[in-house]
Amino acid sequence: MKVLVVGSGGREHAICWKLSQDSNVDKIYAIPGNAGISSIANCLPFKVEDIDSIVKFAKENRIDWTIVGPELPLAIGISDKFKENGLEIWGPVKNLAKLEASKAFAKEIMRKAGIPTANFRIFDNFGDIKEFLKKERYPLVIKADGLAAGKGVFIVNNVEEGLEIANKLFNEEILGEAGKKVVVEEFLNGREFSLIAAIKGEEIYYLPPAQDYKRIGEGNTGPNTGGMGSYAPVPWIDERLIKVCDEKIFKPLMDEIHKMGLQYEGFLYGGLILVDGEPHVLEFNVRLGDPEAQVILPLLDFSFLSFKEGTWKDKKIKDKKAVCVVLASKGYPGNYEVGREIKIRESEEVIIFHAGTKWVDGKLVTAGGRVLNVVALGESFKEARDKVYKNINNISFENMYYRKDIALEVENL
Repeated sequence: MKVLVVGSGGREHAICWKLSQDSNVDKIYAIPGNAGISSIANCLPFKVEDIDSIVKFAKENRIDWTIVGPELPLAIGISDKFKENGLEIWGPVKNLAKLEASKAFAKEIMRKAGIPTANFRIFDNFGDIKEFLKKERYPLVIKADGLAAGKGVFIVNNVEEGLEIANKLFNEEILGEAGKKVVVEEFLNGREFSLIAAIKGEEIYYLPPAQDYKRIGEGNTGPNTGGMGSYAPVPWIDERLIKVCDEKIFKPLMDEIHKMGLQYEGFLYGGLILVDGEPHVLEFNVRLGDPEAQVILPLLDFSFLSFKEGTWKDKKIKDKKAVCVVLASKGYPGNYEVGREIKIRESEEVIIFHAGTKWVDGKLVTAGGRVLNVVALGESFKEARDKVYKNINNISFENMYYRKDIALEVENL
């Protein structure tokens, strides 16, 4: 079987790594891939938004299955184009990718389906949001409607902060088209976690729940990032709670989608929060999380091809703990330098998933804000965590930055 993976980050490296362990996979291609992916897949220099070129390649090379990693190609309709050309793809069609591409669409469909989420209002101009913000109780959460690469969510603590963000979005247009419509919602207090489902038709399979760390600084301080680390499974999310999520969130959403005459196929990421013991939705994403994929996929004791076939019933999860720490370029998520040489002393204790890397003149160099993901499995979180941090000492590049508190709160669990 020939498989194509679309994307270039740590999540896509993890997907390619999992596929490479399957004897039924003869050839893996990646678009565009990265330096780490290039050791297990044939990387092609297309952009992820160049859908016509990707479809042409898949047809000419008789690709059996394509897996889409990032949200952008899904939001602009890659799955629709593949299906029109009789090609198999893992990822929802454009109308359902709006669950991530439009915060307003996601909130409206949740309201229709009766899914627990924060109360909200939607605005498309500065005048209306200005009047609203003057009357509300704080804190509030302001979200840009469109895709903003993790930079479109703002927690505001008073009217002055609220008006400043509203002005930046509507008048200064700091996020361009993504910020021309805005969702304002109540701030929910609770414990956050990620629950990702694989969905094919009527079948839903829940992957091990994961915890990610979005803030750049230790103690969850500083600006939001794409994620600085993760662990799985989450000790305080049990089967009973997953059943509640199934009955109150995922199944009602699928029922609403079926009323639209559509079927969901792919991963659906629930960014959830427990409020007084009850799960509420903070956001939906229409793909695997990153860096959650890096701790979830190594825990699966079955083939990634099971998702294609929908044959995941009774599949086993390893009785292990997984921890991932992201090594970033100093300055991320703001300005950072690239082109710094990376030195790695390999170890069997960890898996290193590349994110922002490339080969230049035979040297491995940095090519992004998040550069590498160091992952380990252990019988306990402490064992996995110790392996990761010990092996980070075997990796170096100029201005390397990482959080030292990933999975610290669960190391004794």
